[in-house]
Amino acid sequence: MLLWIVSALFSTESICIATVILCLIRYYIHRKWQRLQKLGIPHEPPSLWNVGNMRGVFSTDTVCQKMLELKRKYGLVYGCYFGLEPCIVIHDTDMLRQIYTKEFHNFPDRQKLLTRLHGKDMNHGLIVIRGNKWKRIRLALSPTFAIMKLKQTFTIIDHCLARTLKILDRKSSSGLPFDAKRVFSNLALDVIVSSALGTTVDTQSSGGRDTRLMTELKNLFTRGFAGPVGMLCRITRDELIGNAMLMIGAGFDNSANVMTCMAHCLAFHPNIQVKLQQEIDDTFRDKGCFDYDSVKGMKYLEMCVNETMRLYPVFIRNGRVCRKDTVVNGLYIPKNMVVKIPVYFLAHDPDYWEDPWEYKPERMEDMSQIDPMRFQPFGFGPRGCIGMKFAEMEIKMALCLTLREFSFSPCEDTPRPPLKTIFKMALVPKEEFRLKVTRR
Repeated sequence: MLLWIVSALFSTESICIATVILCLIRYYIHRKWQRLQKLGIPHEPPSLWNVGNMRGVFSTDTVCQKMLELKRKYGLVYGCYFGLEPCIVIHDTDMLRQIYTKEFHNFPDRQKLLTRLHGKDMNHGLIVIRGNKWKRIRLALSPTFAIMKLKQTFTIIDHCLARTLKILDRKSSSGLPFDAKRVFSNLALDVIVSSALGTTVDTQSSGGRDTRLMTELKNLFTRGFAGPVGMLCRITRDELIGNAMLMIGAGFDNSANVMTCMAHCLAFHPNIQVKLQQEIDDTFRDKGCFDYDSVKGMKYLEMCVNETMRLYPVFIRNGRVCRKDTVVNGLYIPKNMVVKIPVYFLAHDPDYWEDPWEYKPERMEDMSQIDPMRFQPFGFGPRGCIGMKFAEMEIKMALCLTLREFSFSPCEDTPRPPLKTIFKMALVPKEEFRLKVTRR
């Protein structure tokens, strides 16, 4: 019986069938990998070993060097294959500006791959939905992030920060270092959950494992938001849940990463930290408190935050799908083609930024001289991050209150700048690190 099975598997007919199937698969792959060549777009030869051209694309250790090589070899526009799917990578800032704004009606959506990665509930989130549904939900959610609503959340942020200051005070008194990622992640989670759910949920005292937090998050999926977002009447329950998950996930992790990376930058640049603290002290002395207007008016703080987001952006790249055949600055882009925007590289391009791996807030002094295509921490155009103002306010307020009372410095084992990063759901430090904190 065994001999019969073996002989059947390796019979001439079986080998011929397998060979034909493999040839057809190889022919299909070859046809798919001809699209960029037919469009006349230069690109590196794809291969099965590289999964098209995908190997290494999510490694920040190699992505900048590789993109610099491709840019200098092929110019400001070239192609690549993500598996079998072709895409066009554009470094030309004029073309990117057109895609984001003037030609937005032809490039309104992100690629479909995202809808298969985030799960059923997240398919209702703003980052993946398309067309009229995106317009409707974006319009419904926009009032939640209006300036007047943001000003009302200041007391929530202030209340959450009071718990963070107590934690840092205990670390300072004991002389023990603190885990920067853990402290700022718990703070960011505390702020976003308290703001979104309209309730006080202390995630900091228990290291983010508060049982009440889990109860509130479970309630979210049965009753929706308790806070101001719950007043929305133009979106369905599933849409509300999907965007609630998006706001909590993106709002907590991305803000935490910026605060963590900025604390690291300031620890290794004490002169910058002292200058920032002087601005914080002057503002508090003049205003008597920190509110939306006083924090927004702090120029050097904004420079430091912007430089941190340039050095450690949230995403490696952005993307848009071409809705119909379009010509942008003479480049023909066919329907359904994915356009890749190399956000991380544009923020580190040595042809544009002097010493791109150095932390230099002064380069952000005159933002009118900074091309927004080179620095887009929250995206650009109509599909830019809806929570941008909230995130900036939370980050600036956290830094104002912590730096007014404390100073950061590195430990012996703290990794030196620039931090090595990896891409998970967003760009995050590759390893957790500790910092010393001392009361001023």
